[in-house]
Amino acid sequence: MVSLNLIFDADDTLWESNVHFLQAEEEFVAALRAAGCSLEEQEVRALMRRRELDVIKTHGYGRQPYILALQNLVEVLNAEIGPLHGMEAEVERIGQRLLSRQCEVRPHVPETLAELATRHRLILFTKGQLEEQTAKLKSSRLEAFFSHVEVAAEKDLSAYRTLLGTLQLAHAHTVMIGNSPRSDINPAVRAGIRAVYIPHPQTWVHEQEELDLSDGRVTTLLSFAELRTIF
Repeated sequence: MVSLNLIFDADDTLWESNVHFLQAEEEFVAALRAAGCSLEEQEVRALMRRRELDVIKTHGYGRQPYILALQNLVEVLNAEIGPLHGMEAEVERIGQRLLSRQCEVRPHVPETLAELATRHRLILFTKGQLEEQTAKLKSSRLEAFFSHVEVAAEKDLSAYRTLLGTLQLAHAHTVMIGNSPRSDINPAVRAGIRAVYIPHPQTWVHEQEELDLSDGRVTTLLSFAELRTIF
């Protein structure tokens, strides 16, 4: 068997992540309702999406930027629809809970990585806040399986080309593995490598887009453990 370069996404591929943001969102919406916010829930969620994407442009991905987005939205709502008493404290509570939550390793990940590392080179390629992602990797106890760890501001075509060039990875022997069509699969294929898509039921809506299946270089698996059967 030819030794491959297997590049892994982190959040919602190796460990659970977005579920914590979804639960924080539910808490925020409930707190707004209790504070007397007159906006429809659908409108509140749309405002949250826009504010979150605005903050990402300046602060990147991660839990601290998400909390900042909630704080900014409360300021906007206070100015536009009147004071929402207690919401600053609620956002502080929601934020502290979000920051304190440990990311649970997904099923079959440790044993699968352990086996794959005996015959392939494993690389971790994620995006977000360096300190946050490094801490999650350490707490997951998966770091020993990876020969290289990279935390990028964005995982787009340019980022993949830079990673492939910096590590001198042969395109024909390199595969990207992840749950996000937008950040894991489509840009990897456009960079000239193969990809394995492992869907997650709670993938962030911003990471969802149509898969690029034009040339057959994408394989879809329903379980992380199946990686052992194809690699």
